[in-house]
Amino acid sequence: MTSSVRQLIEAARLEPVAAPFDWAGVENTIGAAVPGDYRELLDAGGGGLWLDYIRLNVPGPGAGFAHVDLEQAASEFEQLLFLFEEDITGAPEDLEPGDRLLPWASTGTGLTLYWQVPPEVGAGAEVGAYPIRISDREGEVWERYELPTTDFLLRVVRGEGGVESGLLRESWMKRDVLFKPYG
Repeated sequence: MTSSVRQLIEAARLEPVAAPFDWAGVENTIGAAVPGDYRELLDAGGGGLWLDYIRLNVPGPGAGFAHVDLEQAASEFEQLLFLFEEDITGAPEDLEPGDRLLPWASTGTGLTLYWQVPPEVGAGAEVGAYPIRISDREGEVWERYELPTTDFLLRVVRGEGGVESGLLRESWMKRDVLFKPYG
């Protein structure tokens, strides 16, 4: 278990999920490996809201939570590709051919957090981290972070350096509500 996962578990006093997620099924559905630290975090406490702001996407969230279904990541990227091709929204300038943007979190203010997944990383691969991309609601502004998912989340939760974002605004975060599980 990574240090950042352990620190998030301890800080939020996460309770393990009743039944483990079917990560192999998720990866087959989205066609890419899910970073190990993200799997560990969700297995340790399930999905929910961090700082009453960042909504983690979870495998098969069930009724009422379709907007945070990690298994929809591939189809959401297909929709994003359509928006890029029709010039409705702009792709990140440094998006390599074949790379996919798979959403792993969102906010109530319209931001989406993605993993930038290279084409050669399929289901079942061992993955430490992907670049993290954040886009505004219109897809006009893209930010990039070279951090593992839980390192990124821990820095946001703690308000630490390394995540100087023009999109994630401190005023939208409730520091007195560290983690609120779904359901």
